[in-house]
Formats: sequence, C-alpha cells, structure tokens
Amino acid sequence: MAYSPSKRSSRVIEPLEINIFPMLNLTACLVPLLLTTAIAVKIGMIELNLPQAAGGPITEGVIPKEVQPSLDLTVTITSEGFYISSSRAVLSGAKGSGPTIPRLADGGYDYPLLSKMLYDIKKKIVGTPNDTKRVILQAEADIEYQIFVSTMDASRSITVDDNLYELFPQVAVSVGVI
Repeated sequence: MAYSPSKRSSRVIEPLEINIFPMLNLTACLVPLLLTTAIAVKIGMIELNLPQAAGGPITEGVIPKEVQPSLDLTVTITSEGFYISSSRAVLSGAKGSGPTIPRLADGGYDYPLLSKMLYDIKKKIVGTPNDTKRVILQAEADIEYQIFVSTMDASRSITVDDNLYELFPQVAVSVGVI
C-alpha cells in the first residue's frame, strides 16, 4: 500500500523552467566559426574533373556523345620524368627513348620545359577540331602529391613575354595504373 504525502508538508512545488541561455551562447559562438571554416575550406580546394566510378549501372543520359575525335592529351609523371602523349602519338625524348622530359640533374622535375612543350602543342591545335582545354594527368603510385600539384599548375598556364597564356585549365586525373 502506497503512502500519501503528509498534509502538514509546507513545501511548495514550483514549476521547473529550462535555462536555454547557455545553449544560445554556444550557438552564437559556433555559427560564425563554422561559416568561417567553410569558406576557408572552399578557398583551399583544387577543382578536378575525376572520372566516373566504375561498376554502376549506365543509363543512356550518362554516356557522352562524341561528335569528333578528341586529342586526349596526357601527361604521365614517372620517376624518370614526364611522358607527353595523345590519342595519336607519344612525344619522344631528346635521346629517342625514355621520357619526353627527363628529370633534372639534381633530381627535380623540369616544370618550365613542360609548360613550354604544352604551349607549343596548344599553338599547333588552336582553331582545329582538336582544340581543347583539357589535359589528363597520370602518375606512378610513389609520386609525391606536391609534384602532382606542381605539374597541374605547369599545365594550366604559362607566362611568355610578360603575358599570361592559358594552356589546359581543365585538369582530369586518370585512373589508369602505370
């Protein structure tokens, strides 16, 4: 049997109020912080055109219609240097074999020469049906990320006689295994 509270009890039960001011203070501090972080993350991003994931169902709307043959200019980064190729040919190096642009004597990559060779290619294809703004970058698995980013920068633009020229601003990353 349950006992009822005493009638002589002088305690008054007050309704409980929830204090929401600490939650409002936290929200007021976090919202500007999150907005600032989102802008900083967007500024630091590098835009890439990645290939579609394999294995999913392909619908008719996803398959691109090729009107004309494309150049498919590819720059391959290896431990030996840069290989420049297209859908039609591979540029050979100065020795006739090996990479198109070999590594420098100090072990670095020759980014100015890469930009110059891409500039020469761009001059030859301007106005033709193969004129494109896209280059495909492909790298060996052991290539450092900074080398890859520097190659992207070298393939996007070049400065000639104090004039900035656009080379191939749309950089695509290849999924091929070297």
